[in-house]
Amino acid sequence: MKRLWNRYKDNILIIQESYRVAGLCVKYYGGFRVRAFLKALRFTWETKMRPMEALEYGAFSSGARQYSDYLSKRTCSVLQSRLNPQDWFWVTEDKGIFQSFCDANKIQTPKCLALLFRNSPGISSGRPVPATKSAWAEVISRLDLDKVVIKPCRHSYGRGLLVPLLREDRIEVNNIKFDSAQELANYMFDLPELTSWIVQERIQSHSALSEFSGTKHLQTMRIYTHVDKRGKIFIIDAFLKVIGGDAAIDNFQHGSLGNFIAPIDIESGQLESAITRSPDMLWYRFDVHPRTKRKFQEFTIPLWEHAKELVIKNAECFKPIRSLGWDVAITEDGPVVIETNMRWDPPNWNPETIYNVRKVLENPDSVFAK
Repeated sequence: MKRLWNRYKDNILIIQESYRVAGLCVKYYGGFRVRAFLKALRFTWETKMRPMEALEYGAFSSGARQYSDYLSKRTCSVLQSRLNPQDWFWVTEDKGIFQSFCDANKIQTPKCLALLFRNSPGISSGRPVPATKSAWAEVISRLDLDKVVIKPCRHSYGRGLLVPLLREDRIEVNNIKFDSAQELANYMFDLPELTSWIVQERIQSHSALSEFSGTKHLQTMRIYTHVDKRGKIFIIDAFLKVIGGDAAIDNFQHGSLGNFIAPIDIESGQLESAITRSPDMLWYRFDVHPRTKRKFQEFTIPLWEHAKELVIKNAECFKPIRSLGWDVAITEDGPVVIETNMRWDPPNWNPETIYNVRKVLENPDSVFAK
């Protein structure tokens, strides 16, 4: 009975969401709301994709692909759960646990400078850090803040990321200014939904990547790996997260930050035309970076072969997890793993990428490494 009631409530929410999305479709694309409403309901029924999720992927625009070309986040999660043991979830999804796992397995990651917990002692330089604001402030005061990044252990999409900068004896973090390390510690400690933090050295992108996009901020690649039936590991697909504007992070977030996605040819490491979304929910491709005027198709990822070797070699350490999405940075000294996810969002923005990913997720024992 409870299951039926929950399904009923979910259906009501989908109807309400479809009606709101229909109004947005009329705003962005024109047409009639009733027709857009029925289209949203049908799309959700056939793909299991929420109406707002579908709108963000441009599924209701005139240039949308056929329904079967989209993979909902819900379906993707179900397929991933059949490949990846859920008991290992926090190995990749908690940045503190992930860091300890990588350190134990000698996987190249940014150096961990501190782990801070609100409800229990943390650690920094091998010494315990009490769960107090003053202890956190003491740790922060010893750091070279222009060379660190502070991340919530259990947030994703770059949410909660702190990139501190020293400006005239003040600490500036995401346009918030603090007069002291104690004020920054108080701010972090008092955020209600964030109870644990990891402090890492700040990684710099390879100069070739920085020059290509005209930014000093870190740009990473997403590389998908799969363990086939024989236990062999191979790369399914990859793309570069390109900073297009003044954002300090490279997260795509459907183009809302002004960033782009540039698919990578797996064999050569060469970029393809970039992809992004306009404010009116239209997806499009382009060949030239708007800031630097560099052509995407004339740029090859530096140290690409080393990056491929890095993920294939270290995917062995994560077995029995079979499906992983890696965020890898290319530095002057080589590739570095920023994070790895066993539950990653379907890349519906590119038909070729989603085809490759879906083929493996739906037929995990029928696709083999070369």
